Amino acid sequence: MVNSDYNVLKDWMFGKLNFLLEDLDPNPNYPILKMSLGEPTLKMPDFVRHELSVNFNEWGKYPPSAAIPELSNSIFKYIERRNPGAEKIININKNIVPVPGTREPLHLVGLLAKNTKAGETTAIVTNPFYHAWRAGSISSGSKIYWLNALPENQYLPNILDIPEKILDTCVIMYLCSPSNPHGGIASLNYLKNAILLARKYNFILAIDECYSDIYRLNKPKPVGGLDAALSLGDNLDNLIVFNSLSKRSNASGMRAGFIVGDEKIIDSYKLLVSNGASPVPIPIQKAAASLYADEDHNTKACIHYDQNFQIVEEYLKPFYKDFKVPDGGFFLWLKVDDDEKATKTLWNKFSLRVMPGRYMAKEVDGFNPGKGYLRIAIVDDKEVVEDAMKRVSLFLKSKLTK
Repeated sequence: MVNSDYNVLKDWMFGKLNFLLEDLDPNPNYPILKMSLGEPTLKMPDFVRHELSVNFNEWGKYPPSAAIPELSNSIFKYIERRNPGAEKIININKNIVPVPGTREPLHLVGLLAKNTKAGETTAIVTNPFYHAWRAGSISSGSKIYWLNALPENQYLPNILDIPEKILDTCVIMYLCSPSNPHGGIASLNYLKNAILLARKYNFILAIDECYSDIYRLNKPKPVGGLDAALSLGDNLDNLIVFNSLSKRSNASGMRAGFIVGDEKIIDSYKLLVSNGASPVPIPIQKAAASLYADEDHNTKACIHYDQNFQIVEEYLKPFYKDFKVPDGGFFLWLKVDDDEKATKTLWNKFSLRVMPGRYMAKEVDGFNPGKGYLRIAIVDDKEVVEDAMKRVSLFLKSKLTK
């Protein structure tokens, strides 16, 4: 009666973490710090409250599947600032659609890839993975080909060594830059190669850029899929880029963002949403328009994360000679001997909750690219981050003295 393909989604990282720690109590000598969830703690700008208030009556209207003019214009100007020149290859009405965050569209685009090739098809998914990529791959009716993101490739999967038989059957590929959870940033050439593969083998290239506006201010802004498409010509063929306000604007609960890309993909997505998904309510669209128009709050967020990672570097550099602050995102991807044991010890001895890297990845042929790493969300205020790093330092010292 129920499609069992989705049962694999029960095997998810937070369920595994709860099971791992269920028989362990935290140390009462330390206040509990939960840094296993990537949820920004900074506040949204106050003008969001105003936008939602003055547009209160709009909650009574059915939301359109397309962007209202105020939002589409704001997104277009944001792209003009963020990806200079890309506005030349974008038609506001044909290439952009608002979305309730990125989780839903990352999943739904998989449905648009279904039955686009005959026979058994493949979805190529970056590993470690975000659960929505896996859900989208399942919905595409495809077998997943896991593509490992490893340190030797700056935590970006090697797309140039994918077997041709996999590319021939591929209907969708999920990439992410800055990568989740590592913070690795794809180069322009890397993204161009990905687009060229998508066009040569005729599959959807889904680039998750949820963390594109969380980067270190002493380095250039990360380039994205739109920059790569622009450098290749004058179209967005086979490309879909996902953007969210969850991280950029600390608005995880508001569920707002946009997708931009190939007109054929966008047109089908609008059709799907208008018949069986969730259009973005008008008050949220108006609030999103104000957020995309404002750069100041995003710069403050980047400063916040830069300061946090300065604290992280100060505490961890003595233990890791090659320690490097991630170029993007707000996660610390920390190398340890055994990620499960480290997670249990940090909880039981130091009341610090973190995520074992292996729980974020799929083991293929006996290898799990997340094994031996911890994902720690560096999102809290500096006092909390410093407290957490003190505890991590104590843990690392205890390992050295054994």
